[in-house]
Amino acid sequence: MPIRFIAFCALSEAKGMEIIMNKNISLILQLLHELACYFGNRGFEGECCEDLSLTEFLALEMAYANNCISIQDIGQALGMTKSGASRIIDRLENKGYVTRARSPQDGRICCVPVTVKGTELLNRMGEKNTADLEEILKDLDAQTVDQIESTLQLLVKAVHESKIYCSPSTD
Repeated sequence: MPIRFIAFCALSEAKGMEIIMNKNISLILQLLHELACYFGNRGFEGECCEDLSLTEFLALEMAYANNCISIQDIGQALGMTKSGASRIIDRLENKGYVTRARSPQDGRICCVPVTVKGTELLNRMGEKNTADLEEILKDLDAQTVDQIESTLQLLVKAVHESKIYCSPSTD
């Protein structure tokens, strides 16, 4: 059980508060924390994505998927300030994975195109992560894998609609 949840329970009991928490919700949270250990910034084998942090990798993926995405749009998508996103892009640029270019539609906007080196990294990581997940799910039948996918899609949709976790901070 996550330490923060245990601490919350102990504090609540010490103050005589009744804990009103659905048992299923706490189990779901615990499972999400466990999954985050495998799929989060530690990755499958204690690393994330070669020489990138998870946030850098997510920013690189966004830049690749959205031709000519702005630094501000990356920051909003990652729930950080424009200056925070700019520092992430600085690190990606210093590692040779992206460059900065002016938008052909609006010269005031700085776009973040992915370099050949960045594309190669994304391809390698995509192949590796796909192979790792295939290995994890290999003993499950197709219907179970479909259920996992559907459930995860519902959870992601609920998170996006709630705006609890992905609200950008301001400078």
